[in-house]
This record gives sequence, structure tokens and C-alpha cells, in this order.
Amino acid sequence: MDRQAVGTSMADAILDALEARGGRCLVGIPDPAFLALFQRAEQRGFTLISPHHEAAGGFMAEAAARLTGKPVAVTLSPGPGVANALPAMACASAEKAPVLFLGGARGPLREPHLRGRFQYGDQMAMVAGVVKHAARIESPQGARQIIAEALDEAMAGTPGPAYLDCAFPAMMGEVEEAAMPFPSPAAPEAHAVAQAVALLKQARSPMLLVGHGLSHAARAAAADLGRRLACPVVLTPGAAALPGLGAQCFPYAFSPVTGEIIAGADLVLAMGTALGEAVHLGRRRHWRAGDDTRRWIRVDPDVEGMAVNRPIDVALAGDAVLAIHALAHALPSRVPDADLPARQQAEAARLAAWDGAARAHPATPVHPARLVSEAMAVLPPEALLVRDGGAGVLFQLSRGGGHEGGVLWSRAFGHLGTGLPYAIGALMAERAAGLAPRPAWVLSGDSAMLFHIAELEVAVRLRLPIICVVAVDHQWGLEAAAYRQQSGDNGPRPGASWGSATRFDQIAQGFGAKGLYVDRADDLAAALATASAGQGPVVIHVALDAVANGRDLPGWAELASWYSDGMAPAR
Repeated sequence: MDRQAVGTSMADAILDALEARGGRCLVGIPDPAFLALFQRAEQRGFTLISPHHEAAGGFMAEAAARLTGKPVAVTLSPGPGVANALPAMACASAEKAPVLFLGGARGPLREPHLRGRFQYGDQMAMVAGVVKHAARIESPQGARQIIAEALDEAMAGTPGPAYLDCAFPAMMGEVEEAAMPFPSPAAPEAHAVAQAVALLKQARSPMLLVGHGLSHAARAAAADLGRRLACPVVLTPGAAALPGLGAQCFPYAFSPVTGEIIAGADLVLAMGTALGEAVHLGRRRHWRAGDDTRRWIRVDPDVEGMAVNRPIDVALAGDAVLAIHALAHALPSRVPDADLPARQQAEAARLAAWDGAARAHPATPVHPARLVSEAMAVLPPEALLVRDGGAGVLFQLSRGGGHEGGVLWSRAFGHLGTGLPYAIGALMAERAAGLAPRPAWVLSGDSAMLFHIAELEVAVRLRLPIICVVAVDHQWGLEAAAYRQQSGDNGPRPGASWGSATRFDQIAQGFGAKGLYVDRADDLAAALATASAGQGPVVIHVALDAVANGRDLPGWAELASWYSDGMAPAR
């Protein structure tokens, strides 16, 4: 595809390349090298997000790119700005998000032997291990090609971050007029689609394995395919239920019903998942029963890595939306599995029992299971659910539930502090796409919330409907649990606790958001209703039972089994 370039400035060259590939978001703190870029982006109707920390900005961009499947650009000041963004680059790499990081840089050094330079470092060396592609723009000549190559590399195959070192003098120049060719999304090969269709038609007990790596469009396509197949949909940790198919979805590993589904499946169609350690590589632990005869179809853009973790019978390499649409178009509707209704009833009974046990805990202090149960009971079906933290996420995964509104979590990298930035980036990306406004609910631990709490100001400034439910136990809950596992209930736990004076409701009020305080479980429903009725960001400080949060963790053995290198036996 070709699109004739518009304008001659470096700013327009960057925006042209983004826009041609569907990108309409720019994130960053305006650095002198990028002032013209921000001005032109505003003039051209791009969505702008200015964070308070470069890492948080990178997380915002990652969330926007993951939800839309489109590239998002992030600007960074030279030296510390680039260094601050390294965690976000690593996270975007692990979560497979096409983010273009633009680092301001000094021009060619006239006296390279001098020492003690200000805001200077070898930025190309800094980013080398955490981005998919890196290049430097020294002058306007050839800049369009360098920008295009960076974006295409970010989006080709398995998506990931790209970095451009932007010399300040080059950013002030003008570029040549030129057409900007870029590749179309790759469709899977027709013969592979035919093989997959044949296997699906032959299967007696197929299942979908859906991961968290699907965009909005891919999830919608997968839902259509799921309706045609009328089979169980197993969600990897971090994945959301497919739209309209919540009752057809089952959580991987945390439900015995799902274990029965996997054991009885003779074919797995996997999409949006790397088949990594959190699903035991698709061949260990829960997969052992029936593995010798089970067939596998995998949808993934990564041709080289398609069968690294386990053998794959049919590989559909290419764009997920195109691959899933191709399958749905070629498949007739199946008669629903005969045992699906019974499994749905069994899963509903498990969920009801989980909630019943959670609500049997005393009202104060608030048990973490009770908090999760109360929040999930009133979570709007259209809301985006954002997870952040350690112990609290395990309680959420243990409960499960078919939430269809979408889920964001740093599942692959496990980076704390992404929750609030993810919510901001996701809602702004949807605003840029003209989608109907909806709330984002951030269920976060207190330690995680403190990482980037300054971004509350951004949420207030942009008037975003974000509800942050903060489970506060004034400790690193997962680490406290690890101490208990290692040293017993009465063993020392140095470094696992922190000051008990922190009040997140009051911090929120200081930023201009609404803050609520809850220390009784019986008051949770009213607080959540009040938060839902608000117009802007709301933070609910929930005083948690610290002992229970570090003692009653569900799924501890499951979490440990994600480490296939020996933290726990990889059975």
C-alpha cells in the first residue's frame, strides 16, 4: 500500500508514518526536540497524552497498542528520559506491543574525547536488549525510510517495541517528499487454513485456548468463531472472556472443570497466547492427560517460534484477525458439545461456592477474597478490567468469572505499577478511535499503586472514568506469603512491610479525584456504587486483612509452577 506524504517537516514525516499504519496516539513529555511534533499532532487531530514519568507513558502506549493493534509513539528526553523508559520498553517487548519510542539525542559530537557531558549517554546501547529494532536519525535525509522501517519492524511478525535515536539537529530539518510504502497485514497460507478446517471438522471434542494477546478486533473475530464451534473456550491467565460468550469460557488451571475439558479435548485451537510458562508450554501439568493424541492448531504471527514450546500440527502464521476470519468463513456451525451445559453448570456452581466462602469471612478487617467477590459482583459488563499487584491478582485468578469487557494485565512480564497507566492509555486509545465511552476498573494492590500514583493527575486532567480499588495491607503481600512458605508463620520478614500511615483516598483528593475509605466489607457495595455514579477518577482505599492477604493465598502452587526452571517441580 502507498500513501503520498503530507508536509515536509520531520514532525509530519513521523505523523504520516504513524497515521498510514492506523496510529493516532502520541504520548510523552514535550522535550525541545519534539515540540514541533506535539504542535503538529494537535493540529492534525492526534490524541495526546502527557504523563509525569516516562515509564508510565510507555505503559500507556503499550495498553493502547495492545487494545487496538495499532502503533503508538512515545517521546523521551535525552539521557534520563530514555533511561526512565527502559522498563516500559522491556514490558512492551514481553507483552508484544508495537510501540515506537522516540529518544531525543545530542547531535554528532565535535570533540568525542571530552568527559562530563550533560544529559548524555550511549542510548543505542541502553536500549539494545529491550527493543525489537533500534536505529538513529542523524539528518533529515533518508529519515522517512528510517521511520518507516522502525514501524514496520515493530508490527511485523511478533509485534514489539522499536526505538529511534533522534538527533536534535535532524529534528529541526525538513525531509524530502516521498511515497511511503508499507506492508499489508499477512494472511495465513490457504493450504494451512484448509488443513486447520479439516482438523476442526474431524474433531469430536475441540476447545479454544485464548490468550491475552488479542486486540479488540481479534477478540470480536474469535467470538464469532467460538459461536460457530460451540465448544469450550479456555482462558489463559490474563485473558478476558470473548464478547457474548462469557458462559462458554473457563479459566485455565484454577478450575477443576477446566481440567476435565482439557483432558477430554482431542484438538486445541490456540490464539493470542505464546504457550508460555503460565500455560505450562501446552504440554506439562494440566496437559499431560491425553497429550499423545491431542492435535494442535495455532494462530500466531511468529513463524519461527510457532512450534518452539510444543509441536504444532497446523500453524496459521499471520495476522490474527485475518486468520480467525478465514477459519470462521470456511467452517459450518457445529452442534454444541453435549457435555457443555453440564460443565457450565458445574463452573457456575464453583463460582457461587467461591463467592459464598468469600462472603462468610468477618466484615472487618476486609478479607481479600471478600473484596474480589464484591467488586466482581458489580463490575459493569462493558467495563475494562485492569489488574495490578501480586497477591490480589492471585485471588482474582482463583475466582475467575467470564468478564467480557476486556482485561489488561502485565501477565507476561509481571511488571507492577502498570495498572493506572494501562487504564489511561486504553481509554484514551478508545477515545481516539471514536468508541463509546466506558469505565475502567483497576483492581490493584497498594504497593503496585504507589509505583505511578502521580498519573492520577493525568486521569483527572483528562476526566477519565477510572475506578481504582486499592487493596491496602501496607506490605508486599506476595513476598509476605513467600516468607511464610519459607520460614513459617512466625519467621522474620525483613523488608516485606512499609508505613501504615498511607491513605490512598486522601492522596486521590490531593490530585483532585474522589477518594473513598472502606474498612468494613459490608460497606464495599455502597462504596463501589458511589464510585460508579461518579464522573471522573475515583480511588477506594480498602483496609485489608494483612494476615489473610499473606496467608490465605489461593493458587500458590499454580503460580510457582509457572517457573519451569526449578522454582517448583514442572510436572
